[in-house]
Amino acid sequence: MKKKLVYLLLIITAILSGHYLGLVCLDLNEPLLDWLGKSLEFGFDPTTLAFSAFTLTLGLRFSINFLQILFIALAVVIAPKIAESIK
Repeated sequence: MKKKLVYLLLIITAILSGHYLGLVCLDLNEPLLDWLGKSLEFGFDPTTLAFSAFTLTLGLRFSINFLQILFIALAVVIAPKIAESIK
């Protein structure tokens, strides 16, 4: 249970920190760091269903950048070591 929780927390941390650091890399306009912020987006556009009583809009978009991928890989590698060190 402890190991799964450490994996989950590290992957969530990797996704969030990778997202924000990727945005910083894009804002720097430095050619060597610019590629870390490039993102791949996929999903489907919002679709609206209009009924007489309400309107329902559904859509789903995912975006992941290279820095998030690197951080997730790093989190998977170090998670067992962190889980072992927690007593």
